[in-house]
Amino acid sequence: MALADDIQMAERHVLQAEQHIKRQRARIAALKRRRLPRGKASNFLQLLEDAQSMHLQHLSRLLEQASRERTQAGI
Repeated sequence: MALADDIQMAERHVLQAEQHIKRQRARIAALKRRRLPRGKASNFLQLLEDAQSMHLQHLSRLLEQASRERTQAGI
């Protein structure tokens, strides 16, 4: 897979994770309004946020690599 493809995939993962986090926060808010337990939902949100952090780190590394390659190529 080419670096550009890897970057596109990582960007897609970041965007998808943002949507998952947004939906999970909405679920937690709905549980709170209903005065229902939120522990497991909150734990899952933490997992999603941890995964998003990894996605962002991966994307950052890929973008740094692309920048280095452009510099080396004189672009």
